[in-house]
Amino acid sequence: MAQTPAYSEDFSSAEGWSLDENWLIDGGNMQFMWSPIITNFSLSATSDPITLMDNAEELIITQYLDIFGTSSPSEEAEIIIMANGDEFLLWEHLHSSGNWGQPAGTELLLDISEFAGQEIQIKFHTHGPTTYEWNSWNVFKLEILVMLENDLTVTEVEGPLVIDVNETGSWEVNVKNLGSLPQTDFTLKLFSFKYGDMIGIIDFTDVVAPGQTKTFAFDWTPIVAHNTALYGVVIKEGDEFEDNNISKSHFVRVSPDIEFSILVWDNDNDIETITDPEKGDLVTPSTGLIRALESAGLDYDFCTSLPDDLFTYEILFGTMGCYCVS
Repeated sequence: MAQTPAYSEDFSSAEGWSLDENWLIDGGNMQFMWSPIITNFSLSATSDPITLMDNAEELIITQYLDIFGTSSPSEEAEIIIMANGDEFLLWEHLHSSGNWGQPAGTELLLDISEFAGQEIQIKFHTHGPTTYEWNSWNVFKLEILVMLENDLTVTEVEGPLVIDVNETGSWEVNVKNLGSLPQTDFTLKLFSFKYGDMIGIIDFTDVVAPGQTKTFAFDWTPIVAHNTALYGVVIKEGDEFEDNNISKSHFVRVSPDIEFSILVWDNDNDIETITDPEKGDLVTPSTGLIRALESAGLDYDFCTSLPDDLFTYEILFGTMGCYCVS
């Protein structure tokens, strides 16, 4: 049985959340910290209002609760739904029960079908005699799932990241049936973002069963060197949720017949200050540069100390901070 993620929060920013003391959002993680120590505390992280679809079924929260002490049985964590001016307790965890989940996050499934069609807020609340009994409460992701009869989504585009001019490449586009009914008679298109041109179109008349993923192949022979991104679009009459009908972009570099000699000088003191927009993790500036170059299929040399002779390089990237000076 398939379900549609109609709402998703990956905590890439604090937008849309009201945070009390000791709550913060950073690098794909909403976290409650024990420090600074607060006694007799009652502190929350609360979402902005969310309007649920009529078919809302489940709230999935990926989290980890790291407990330091259990000196007081009254200290606990709570997940609350706020609706129509009232609060409804969905889940609670006492400190005396110890840690909950795995450090990388464990999924918690909560039934929210009784709130379908309503405007709600999601509230993460903790209270007790002292925050010192916490290490941290880490919330990595939350999703709201709805049950629809008819819903197709393009899950991803896979294929080459680098291709030469006049070279033919093949990309696969995956379409999944998230609805509860079999789906047929839909159109799939693949586009190039750079010039907005359509690379190919497929009219599909066979049947895709609920939960099934169907893979479609597209060939493309670019005639001009450029950077672009490919994305798929599925079109189906009667689709009940069109927000997932366009895939994420797949970067493609159409390489010119030019060789580049590139040097990356890592001089950023190994301090992670950059959030990777694709993966959502916190990395050093040099790591961000390396990922971009490798995605573009560009070779490079890497160093932490500049060589004596730089004239062998046409391009030099240097990361110069941050530095801690005592």
